[in-house]
Amino acid sequence: MEYDFTYDRATRQFSLKLSAEHDVLARFLLDEFGQQASAYQPLLSQLQALKAYDTLRFQGKEYLLEVEHAEVTLRHNTLFYEAGDTPQQTSAELDEEALSLDDHGMQTQCGLEDLVKLLQAWQQFLSGG
Repeated sequence: MEYDFTYDRATRQFSLKLSAEHDVLARFLLDEFGQQASAYQPLLSQLQALKAYDTLRFQGKEYLLEVEHAEVTLRHNTLFYEAGDTPQQTSAELDEEALSLDDHGMQTQCGLEDLVKLLQAWQQFLSGG
């Protein structure tokens, strides 16, 4: 996974740029954890503790991050709910129509190892190291 980290001295803001297919992951990380390196540690620790066939579900404010067999899937919560806020279907049951929303930045996938490396590098960048 390719990424680029920047710091704007004028605004004092950090930014994380990923490829278009992983842009939703950058939005998730910044929205969920912000710009404090320590905020990422609980998720990073959980991810690092996973074994090859373990699973993990992390429900964020707007996204659900799932790890299954070392594959990470990040989906926006709207993919799971209809207008009435009742669960429409589980992630394993998403239909073709819901998956087509991927073009609009609603979901992405990557490997667990890639996500851990990204989080470690981003955390180090945020802490000034």
